[in-house]
Amino acid sequence: MPNADIERPRSLLRPLRIRMRLALLAAACLSLAVQVHAGEIATGSMLGPRYKSDRFYVRKTSTRWQETYRGGPYHRRARGKLMAVGVSQGLFEDEWLSEHPFDADANTDALIAALDLYKSYGILAIGVSLQGADPGYDAERNGIVRRSGAIYGQKEGSLVSAFESDGSLKPAWTARLDKLLQAADSRGMFVKLTYFHPAQDEVFDGPKEIIAGARNITQWLVDGDHRNVIIDIAAGWDVGGEWDHDDFISRNIAELVSEIREQFNGASFSLPIGASSGPSMLYPVSLAQVCDVVLLDSSGLTSDVVARRLVEMSDYDRPLWVAAISGERMQPSSSSLQKGAGWMHNPQRLTQQFPFFYAPASEQPGAEDLDALLRHVAALVLKKPPADSPAD
Repeated sequence: MPNADIERPRSLLRPLRIRMRLALLAAACLSLAVQVHAGEIATGSMLGPRYKSDRFYVRKTSTRWQETYRGGPYHRRARGKLMAVGVSQGLFEDEWLSEHPFDADANTDALIAALDLYKSYGILAIGVSLQGADPGYDAERNGIVRRSGAIYGQKEGSLVSAFESDGSLKPAWTARLDKLLQAADSRGMFVKLTYFHPAQDEVFDGPKEIIAGARNITQWLVDGDHRNVIIDIAAGWDVGGEWDHDDFISRNIAELVSEIREQFNGASFSLPIGASSGPSMLYPVSLAQVCDVVLLDSSGLTSDVVARRLVEMSDYDRPLWVAAISGERMQPSSSSLQKGAGWMHNPQRLTQQFPFFYAPASEQPGAEDLDALLRHVAALVLKKPPADSPAD
């Protein structure tokens, strides 16, 4: 006769085992959910002949690539495009600034807080820089008498760089970048990340250290599995005489593209790589062929000139992504949107000049530029734009 004291626990263990298996399955699903990325970005030229080479594509883990702005609330004309806000100073920290208090982490947090607003108006990307941009120090505007550039020294200049002189990365900068990339990723948004700026490339000891910096930050992106990034190697790469070390970055931009691309060898993903032109909006076909995206600065150019430049580059078989300063005469039109792959406008007085603001409010100088930009983009890409002003 079976021992009841032994058999009874076995029967009681069955539901316990089932519950444990369900719990383990739930834990595994939760772990997988934590690792799943909201979006990975690529260009058609990266994906092969089945894709349109001049468009942007995105996918979530285990899903197929599809054009940006596909379906849902978006106009068909926006498919494959990418609309962005330039917020170069989103990671900003001037190590020489002593005249004015500044909290670098709070600055990045303020940008993150604005992401939902941007997305609600059809913005899918932002642009930030690892060496900032001209912070617009001015005695009348912000009471700071400094020049933009490390070359002017600690007393008169500015030191804004995620890189040490040997090309290694500063942990405080990468911590802010990691937080920003994750926040954008959780919203299905993307980040154009500029590596080098001509006002700060002098922080490097020399060309070898510049190459090391490019390798290090790219490897950091690979190691962190950050897939929602478009790499912009240099701001105004073709502006000769602005870059230090005998114009090394300007003269060796194609080689830098190759150095960066090599970092993805053996990785499970790759990122679009490009380099921003200066405001001439000229781009040699030889560079376009080694890049994945053609990044163009149209600041100061009229809409007619911009449209003509885009037509001239229409056979480059790469997305043509245009940046400009908001508040100028030129605004992206529906027809120009069809010629290019999208726009990134920089609300200069608000997001680029110290102190920086990332959401429009009536009391902030330049807030009207960002307000107008968001409403303009919403009208282009959304079937039903938000009824209220962004500043409300």
